[in-house]
Amino acid sequence: MATFAELVADVKIITNRPDLDAETKHAVKVATLKAHHSDFYPKDVFETGIQWNPIGYTQSLDYRTLVPRWRAFKYLRKYDATGSTPGDWFTFLLPEQTVDEFNRNRDNVCYVAGEQLEIRSDTEDTYMILGCYVNPDLTENNFTSWVALDHPYAIEYEAAAKIFKQIGWDEQAAAMRQEVVEQFTLLRNSNLFGQGY
Repeated sequence: MATFAELVADVKIITNRPDLDAETKHAVKVATLKAHHSDFYPKDVFETGIQWNPIGYTQSLDYRTLVPRWRAFKYLRKYDATGSTPGDWFTFLLPEQTVDEFNRNRDNVCYVAGEQLEIRSDTEDTYMILGCYVNPDLTENNFTSWVALDHPYAIEYEAAAKIFKQIGWDEQAAAMRQEVVEQFTLLRNSNLFGQGY
């Protein structure tokens, strides 16, 4: 298990620059975000319920209020609380695709418009289930990253490469970048799907 402090300590060992504390912490945060953004991983999906009040056929969701570390939309579906059953899926579209070739509104669709997720349903729904990709928590006290737990070297080598480049050690930075490529390949190979094969 790699905590933020452990990642920072390891990078300082690799770079042999314990004096660059602030720079190393920043490099670890940047490297962590880069690792998570290297693809859309199932482990970055967050699921939550939504209860609408008032209910209606159309809704606007301020998604950052609901999910502060929002990265990207994944899915939305209706939910029947009485039977505890998930219902129909919404289709995610571009705004201009929400009407058909006859300029009629499509139903059970949603799209992102700025800070809002706009939703149009064929029923008045009280509950929905939202799935989205979230960013890791990069604050030092609440640092949370499955990449740090499962693939710490992807973060450490990327952060070390940044420090080497920053202090002008181009040869070491280039060598570390080769390690980063290998680590990111391992990261993708092990995590693009929610199961092994």
